[in-house]
Amino acid sequence: MKKNVSFIAKSVLSISILMVASSSYAQMTLEQQVASLQKQVQELQELMKKQQNTNASIQQDLHAVAQTPPPPPPPVGTKKEWNKFSTKNGAELEIYGNIRADASYQSKGADTIYNKISALPLEGSADVKKNSDRFQSTLNATRLGFNFKTPIMGEHDLGGKVEMDFFGGTGRDTFRIRHAFITLDQWLIGQTWSNFNAIENYPETVDASLSVGGSLTRVPQIKYSYPVDKNLNLAVSIEDPKAETITTTGNETVKTDPYAKLKLPSLTGRVNYRFDNGSAVSGRAFLTQKATSYGKGDEFLAWGIGAGGKLQILPKTLLRLDYNHIKGDTKNVLWTNSAYALTLNGDMKPNELDTIAIGVTQQFTPKIRGTLGFGYMRADDDNDFSKLVYADAAQNKQLAEGWINMFYNPYKPLNLGVEYMYGERKTFDNRTGEDNRVNFTAIYDF
Repeated sequence: MKKNVSFIAKSVLSISILMVASSSYAQMTLEQQVASLQKQVQELQELMKKQQNTNASIQQDLHAVAQTPPPPPPPVGTKKEWNKFSTKNGAELEIYGNIRADASYQSKGADTIYNKISALPLEGSADVKKNSDRFQSTLNATRLGFNFKTPIMGEHDLGGKVEMDFFGGTGRDTFRIRHAFITLDQWLIGQTWSNFNAIENYPETVDASLSVGGSLTRVPQIKYSYPVDKNLNLAVSIEDPKAETITTTGNETVKTDPYAKLKLPSLTGRVNYRFDNGSAVSGRAFLTQKATSYGKGDEFLAWGIGAGGKLQILPKTLLRLDYNHIKGDTKNVLWTNSAYALTLNGDMKPNELDTIAIGVTQQFTPKIRGTLGFGYMRADDDNDFSKLVYADAAQNKQLAEGWINMFYNPYKPLNLGVEYMYGERKTFDNRTGEDNRVNFTAIYDF
């Protein structure tokens, strides 16, 4: 290539010299002609020198390109950009869920694999031996969900969620819909966590049923959330907690009340505040009416308040705690007594209780974390309800539960957990039951 360029340049020089000479030599003296030719030759030499430098630069660039290695292939495990799914009507669809395997070995405990501290066999009963030294396993808490988002005109957001598992029923072994709701900007319509729930405040457990003081309540509702600023959020909802059923007592024997009904939905309010370091606190309250057509018919207002938070007390230490005081309701906190009892005349006598759950989670390494937790429930034992159910083995004056666990997270979507849990219950007439077990779990999130 270099020789070709040089040949072309020399040819151009020759033609240029002939053209210049033929047009101007006739009008010049010999000295002028010689001087003119020398000047033209000098200019052409400078032009050739510039052309040679350009050719050399081009050759260097071509050589550098030839020597540049191809880009390396992406490393193994690099996350791919998946195509978005869409529904028939144009909504964007996101699929998520987990595969969860749970197991437990209990020295003493209830008749299910998961926490059921309020119904532990009482000491001296045949069920104590029946449920002792028992291994159980299940995948019922496996979960599948779908998030939807529909592009619409303007600045509005329209979406929804459907989520399901097989963790329903009294035995935690039947199919159920966990969440099914529609969202439009700050509005939510459908079934999801009660506005009174504070899932983020409960200490972490391996047991999928949480601990004393926790809640898994999901109810149909209409909720409006108002973000005051980037830290403060307010929410109010009208909820359908469903009528209480296992509430009637007569001669100190609790029966099912087929006459229980809900006249008005529950009104629930909540305030949330999030700190810049990730800590958060919340305060909640609800008010609802309970009624029955049993006997002469009676009704009362049930209510409750709650407060708690998660506090990043050290860079790798998280404190979670939650407190509730509730009168006449069983829907908003797990493992409580019946909401009320009925006298023989049909008068409703509400239960009243306090609960607390507290736990500390320590992040030991990027892949290992552990939690030490405690849950407690205390019912009022000096009211009409406690006197009516005094000899009832299904009603408890006190529940106490402690646990310690460890989670190993070898890869981002995989968690392996082990936990020791011990609990006791005490009835109003001071009979006791014991829970003593080890829980295991393996969870793969997708």
